Amino acid sequence: MKIILVSRYPQQADKPRGGIEAVTVILANALAECRGDSVQVMTLEREKSLLGQSKVGGMNVRRLQRSRWPLFLDINMGPSRRRLAAALREEEPAIVHFHETWGLGCIPTACPQVFTVHGFDSANIPAEAGRFPGLRSKLWKMVESKGFAKTKNIISISPYVTKQIRPYTDATIHEIDNPVDPDFFAVERKAEAGRVLCVGWINARKNTLGSVRAFAKAFKAGHARKLVIAGSAREQNYLDAVKAEIARESLEQHVEFLGQADRQKLKTQLGLASVLLLPSLQENAPMAISEAMAAGVPVIASNRCGMPYMVEDNRSGFLIEPEDVAQIADCLSRLLGSAELRRDMAARGREIARARFHPSEVAQKTLRVYQSLGEQPRPVRSSVAAPQLGA
Repeated sequence: MKIILVSRYPQQADKPRGGIEAVTVILANALAECRGDSVQVMTLEREKSLLGQSKVGGMNVRRLQRSRWPLFLDINMGPSRRRLAAALREEEPAIVHFHETWGLGCIPTACPQVFTVHGFDSANIPAEAGRFPGLRSKLWKMVESKGFAKTKNIISISPYVTKQIRPYTDATIHEIDNPVDPDFFAVERKAEAGRVLCVGWINARKNTLGSVRAFAKAFKAGHARKLVIAGSAREQNYLDAVKAEIARESLEQHVEFLGQADRQKLKTQLGLASVLLLPSLQENAPMAISEAMAAGVPVIASNRCGMPYMVEDNRSGFLIEPEDVAQIADCLSRLLGSAELRRDMAARGREIARARFHPSEVAQKTLRVYQSLGEQPRPVRSSVAAPQLGA
C-alpha cells in the first residue's frame, strides 16, 4: 500500500519548523515502522534549490514548486494546485492523506483520501494581529467552509476541532490525537526548583506577556525563580512590550530567551523544567502540552479551545483563564511550592500521553482509518464517453 502524506516537511527531520512539520515527521516514521508500507511525503516549497526528490531522515520526500499566488487562491485554482494534482496522478498512491491547508483545496484523486484538520487560519489570524486581520479572517473562513463542505473523510486532532467543523460538513470524522516524538517519553528529568518553561511563538495569541506578568507575581511570592521562553518573535513591537514588562519588574536576570528550540534543545529544557506554562488565547491541540506530558512535566494551560481536552484539571495540571494573571500566578505558586503535587500531576500526565500521544498508538489508529477508506466502494470508470447534456 503506497501512502502519500501531503503536508509541510522540514529540510532536516530533527529540526521541524512548527507543530505540523513535527507531526508529519513523527507520523510518517511511525506508519512505516508499523507496516513497512511505502510511505512518501509530498510538500510544496518556494525555494527552487529545494525542489526534487530526496531522502530526509530515511523518508522519501518529494518537493514541488509552490507558486507566488496568495495561498487561499492557490489551493483552489492556482498553479500549485495543478502541480500537486499532476504529481499525485503520477505517483498513483493507494491513500492520500492531506494535512493542514492543502486539504481545503479538495484536490481530486483516483484513490481514497483523508484530511487531518490541525487548525483554523480564520481563528488564528485575529489572535495574532498583523495587517487587515478582519478581512483576512473572513476570506479564510470562506475557504475553510467550502473545503470542509466538500471533504468526505476527516481526521480531527481534538473534540474541539470536531465541534468547530461539524456544522460545515457531512464528512465521516475520526478523532485521533497528534503523535509525540517517542524520545520525549525518555527525557531524563533533573528539574530545577522554580524553573518555568514557555514554548511557542512570542506573540499575542500565545499570551507571552501574560506569562511574564504571572511569573512576576509568583517570583515576588518566593516560588518562581526562572522563566525560560523557547520561541521566536515575528512582531518586533510585541517582543519589545514583553522585554519592557520584564524590565519594569526588574526580572532581567531571571528571564531567559532561547529563541527557536530544536528537538534536542526542547528535550533538554523539559528535563530541567518544573512546570510548563501555556496561557494561550487560542490553541487546538498544542504539541508543547503533549510533549511536556510525555516528559513528565506538569502543565498549566488555558481553559479555552482544545486545551481542556488534553489537560485534566487538578490531575495532570491546571486549567486557567488566560487573562487572569492572579489565577495563573496562584497555580504557579501551588505547583512550584509542592514537590508531591508536581510528582502526582507528572505521573498522570505520562499515563495519558502513553495512551493517546505515543506514535505507535496514533499510527495504528491512522492505519485503521486508511483500511476503512479502502473498503469503501470506489467509482467505476467507464470506457464509454458520457453523453453531452442536451444530446
